[in-house]
Amino acid sequence: MQNEKFAARAELRMPILAIGGQESFGGSIADQWRQYAVNVESRVIEGSGHWVTEEESQEVTALLQSSLRR
Repeated sequence: MQNEKFAARAELRMPILAIGGQESFGGSIADQWRQYAVNVESRVIEGSGHWVTEEESQEVTALLQSSLRR
């Protein structure tokens, strides 16, 4: 019920970096965030599954650093 309320408003305006593993959520993770936010950037990590931070920690770190610099 709470998710439906938030999704109806989609008011989050801060940048959101949605990272999904190719073998798991992939780009659909960004679609989920777009229900709540208007400024969503999507990245899919090739060859990664659900645990992207464990499986591809260097790539995730690089993506986060790049996003935070902007």
